[in-house]
Amino acid sequence: MTPPCPRCRLPAPTRFTVRGHDIHRCDRCDLEFVWPTPSPEALASVYTSGYFQGGGAGYDDYFTREREQVARKSRARLSALKELGVTRGRLFDLGCAAGYFLGHARDAGFTVAGAEPSPEALSAMDPSLRASVVPSLEALPDEARFEVITAWDVLEHLPDPDATLRSLRARLTPDGVLAVVIPVIGSSTTRLAPALWDQYKPPEHLWFWSARAMRSLLSDHGLRVLREDVAWSRPSRFVDPDGTSRAPLVRLARSIDALAHRAITAVAGPQLVTDSVAFYARAERP
Repeated sequence: MTPPCPRCRLPAPTRFTVRGHDIHRCDRCDLEFVWPTPSPEALASVYTSGYFQGGGAGYDDYFTREREQVARKSRARLSALKELGVTRGRLFDLGCAAGYFLGHARDAGFTVAGAEPSPEALSAMDPSLRASVVPSLEALPDEARFEVITAWDVLEHLPDPDATLRSLRARLTPDGVLAVVIPVIGSSTTRLAPALWDQYKPPEHLWFWSARAMRSLLSDHGLRVLREDVAWSRPSRFVDPDGTSRAPLVRLARSIDALAHRAITAVAGPQLVTDSVAFYARAERP
C-alpha cells in the first residue's frame, strides 16, 4: 500500500529501504518520510541509556567529544541571532541534551529554559541549569512564552513534527524567533548516492525535508524565514570524524571546506553542498 503524503495527501511511493524501513517520497512537497511510522516501543528503544554514550543509534561520546563542537556551533548560532537583532530575552531550547547551548545562551545574556527527557543528559548538565529544564514541551507552564525558541537537530526525530511546530509557535511572543536545524535533502549526496548519506537512519530519523519544504512548513505555521545557514557538512569528517582535532592539516582542511561551502552556497544555495541547514524564522503577526 502506498501511503498519502502527510502534507498534500497525494500518493507517496517508496524511494528506497534503509535498515528495514521504507523511505517514501512526495515529489510535489519535496518531503521524504518513514512509513509505516515505527511503534512507540521501537522509538523508545532508540533513546536508551546508551544514546549519548554508546556508539549505537546516537553518539559515541556526546558529553566529552561533542562538547567542543557544540561550543563552536553555539557561538555561530548566537551570532546569527545577534545579527537578527535578538540579543536578550527568554530562550527555550527543545531537546537541550546536557544543556551546553543553554549555558552559552545564558552567558550571552538570555534567560534560558529547556526540555530534555534523558536522565543521562540531565545528570551531565550544569546543576545551575537543571531547575530551568522540564522533561517535555508539554510540561511547560501554560503561561510560558519566549522571545526565542530553538530546536537544534530535533524535528526529524519526532513522530509528529507538525504538531510540535504548532505548539512551539504558540509559545512564541509576538515577533519572536524560532530557530531550527534539520538534515536537508537535495544535496549532491542525497541525489546521487542516498545510501551513503548518514542522515538516512531510521528509526532515529523519521522525516527528511528539502529547504523548500521546510520553508513551506514554517510558513504554514505563521513563521517567515529570515535566514538560512549551513549548519553542518560531512566532507571534513573524512579527516576529522568528531570535529575536534587541532592538527594543522586538519584545521586547514576544515577551513578549505568552509570556504568552498560559502562560495558554492552564494551561487546555488546551502542545500546543494550541505547536510544540515539552520533556519531562523520570525513569528508573523495575525
